[in-house]
Amino acid sequence: EEGRKGDNMAAMCRLNMAGCGWLVLLGCLHVSAWSTCAPHVCTGVAPESMVCPTTSRARSDPILVLEPQNLYFRNAASFAAEVLYVGKDGDEIPHAILAPGARRDFPTFSGDVWRARAVRPGQAGDGVLLLEHQEGMVKVEACACPQPEFIDCKKPPFMGPRWTKSDPVVFENRAGLPVDLFWWNGTCEELVSWPRIGGIQNMQQQGVQASQGHTFRIRNSFTQQLLMQHTLSDVVIRGCDDGSKLGATFELDMLRMQTAALAAERRELHDKLTFELASLVAALKNSAGNRSSQAGHQSGTDFPPGVIGVSPLGSLIGAAGLFGK
Repeated sequence: EEGRKGDNMAAMCRLNMAGCGWLVLLGCLHVSAWSTCAPHVCTGVAPESMVCPTTSRARSDPILVLEPQNLYFRNAASFAAEVLYVGKDGDEIPHAILAPGARRDFPTFSGDVWRARAVRPGQAGDGVLLLEHQEGMVKVEACACPQPEFIDCKKPPFMGPRWTKSDPVVFENRAGLPVDLFWWNGTCEELVSWPRIGGIQNMQQQGVQASQGHTFRIRNSFTQQLLMQHTLSDVVIRGCDDGSKLGATFELDMLRMQTAALAAERRELHDKLTFELASLVAALKNSAGNRSSQAGHQSGTDFPPGVIGVSPLGSLIGAAGLFGK
């Protein structure tokens, strides 16, 4: 599959080079270097993960020269979650508690680090890390993406004014070749990087006044090959098994171990008590039998034939009378 993609790209380059010359050649030199990226880089849809992350050593290092951005958290977990800002010293600063299903935006800068932790007082998984997010520029890569048909909206450049809330985003070109930035409205694509004649050059940045939900496609400036797709979407907080279910399983296992240990201790105490009681009963029987025998000889009184004397502990006294002497 990757080989066919490479052949198609090369064929496209040959066709374009025949009509456009050395400028197209610059974009085609990187065909062999295109990388296989994660699927969400090409679709713009963030992957869902049910695995709880581990706390990293990331610290906020905001780039204040860039325009502030809006970060939207949405709690998709079945329990409340606390949103925390990670300072430069690593301390977590509480900002808000989101109920299940709640959504809220937070002003932030590129380079800021945020975390979300479970709020489950008295339950397994309380305080477990659910998410760690570092805000930053969208780094453009040269990915071997599926190639949707390019349909130009053929509209004049948008000059404003905007009537929706502005959610600024910054793209940084690390693809190694010039790229064009398009806004995709679901039907056609509109060029938004039109002031950059020849495309956004390698390692250049391009800021865009966008809105949450907008989808952008990044294409090779010379071949229009799709390199990436990015959608401005919420940072979704999800419940994860490692925090709650595994925590509950651990506690359940501990209870089972403690119960087994207590049961073994109970059996041991029962055996010891049974042995001690049996020893005491035997000693008492022996002592009572001796005293009864001595008392009978001193008084000269024997039990009548056929009569059995029974001590309080069940000792048989005078049993010989049943069988004769």
